[in-house]
Amino acid sequence: MNTKEITLIITFTALCIVLIPIRIPTLYWPGFNYYFWEIPLVAAFLLFGFKVAFSISVLNSVARLVFFPGQAPLLGFITGFMPLLTMLLGVYLAKKFIRTRVSDGKTISAARATVLYTALGVTVRAGIMPFIDYAQYHLLFPLFLGRDFSEAFILALMPGIVLFNILVPIYGVSIGFLVAKTVGKNLKMGTILQDAYDHYSNKHCRSTILSSNSVHY
Repeated sequence: MNTKEITLIITFTALCIVLIPIRIPTLYWPGFNYYFWEIPLVAAFLLFGFKVAFSISVLNSVARLVFFPGQAPLLGFITGFMPLLTMLLGVYLAKKFIRTRVSDGKTISAARATVLYTALGVTVRAGIMPFIDYAQYHLLFPLFLGRDFSEAFILALMPGIVLFNILVPIYGVSIGFLVAKTVGKNLKMGTILQDAYDHYSNKHCRSTILSSNSVHY
């Protein structure tokens, strides 16, 4: 890892910390907000891979615990990883699909890649997190908040929980992908994005050259 990459990792961590206070309350899920610090984490995952993104996530969680503890700081620290991990799992599956398409000689446009990353991020997170949240309301929340939640209350929250886990990846993954694509292109770096786009660009150039040659002959 060179100095430029280390500097960017520090920059992404700092950006996450700066974005922590920015929040939009959800009207349908009491006590929860839309945050924007996941966007740099998605971009870091696309640029550097899982280990670096997870390290940034840990540093970001520690910063949230220290500077923005809230009413139950340890609860937020413990529960903050699973939504991110499920979303990144969807992004990883999209990456695998794109690489398979590329290896088969097919091209993936930037617009289609954005849709694939976002759609699988939404599908995996929204498909898994409601079950995890259901268990947390029964097990973790009473432990840290000092109160029990009835089955009827938890089930009434489920539509809002599903909606929340759909909307967050829609803006988090799509914007994170565009950030990673821009940074990777300008600084000529990145691990997940580069293969597909290099293949797409090279194949497009070869097709243009062949078409040009066929006109002359």
